[in-house]
Amino acid sequence: MKRDLSLPKAKKNKQFWLSGFVCICVLLGGSVSFALDPLGPPNTNLVPGQFQLGLEYCRSSMDLELTDGTFIDYVDGSVNDSGTAIDLAIKDFEKTNSYVNFSYGIDYNWEVFLRLSSSKAEFGDSLLREGEEFESDSLPAFGGGIKATFYDKDYLKIGGLIQANWSHYNGRLSSPLRPLPQFTEIEITELQITLGANYMLLDGVWIYGGPLFHLLGGELDNTLIQEAGTGTFQLIESSWDIEQDSSYGGYLGTQVEIAKNCYFNAEYQFTGGADAFGAGIILGF
Repeated sequence: MKRDLSLPKAKKNKQFWLSGFVCICVLLGGSVSFALDPLGPPNTNLVPGQFQLGLEYCRSSMDLELTDGTFIDYVDGSVNDSGTAIDLAIKDFEKTNSYVNFSYGIDYNWEVFLRLSSSKAEFGDSLLREGEEFESDSLPAFGGGIKATFYDKDYLKIGGLIQANWSHYNGRLSSPLRPLPQFTEIEITELQITLGANYMLLDGVWIYGGPLFHLLGGELDNTLIQEAGTGTFQLIESSWDIEQDSSYGGYLGTQVEIAKNCYFNAEYQFTGGADAFGAGIILGF
């Protein structure tokens, strides 16, 4: 049974207002605390040999735990001390990513994708509690994954998605209590897995979502230089493993066809340790 398509103008108006609503959400997203990377619909929409190009933006915030740390203390180039560093936490670790996403249809039920981005990170007054601030350079980040469709009938599709992302940041950690800057390097790897549904509400408008598993790990290295006396300098090299509190949650999104083979996605993700709002434009060819 086909849906009544006798009111195309009304449907276009609905798409227009829905597109406007999700655009407003994107503009307001800068004031919201979110983390993770955009997922999009959990199923594939590509035919064999078809390409898609996606443009995405995300500003993220999450809490990170620094564990299993070690340090080496040098004075004038000689080892003075070494041992285990105390566990620390970074609150509101913020990163900004601009993505280019390339997708390719393997067959009618499978697609693979590659994601390239420019990534920048910052945090403040949480690592040492000295009013310090960290801001990294803009560096490349990489990711990729695979989507599959398991069920496709009428207006409902059910599929799964796995994606991984790697980011690297380095910069200065400046504290008003320390005249010499610290140098910090951070590596983060994220894995996201979802099994979800995609349902067509009306012609050109879909909603999608499902449960979400998120795994994050990485490493933080910090180099502190300070005066240890007249003409004497102390260098402390520290390293920690990076963990996140929780790994399970869910996500909900919408996809709107704004032109032929051109789609706008907007979605909300959540886990116990992070929230996310992602958006993007998808072009098929």
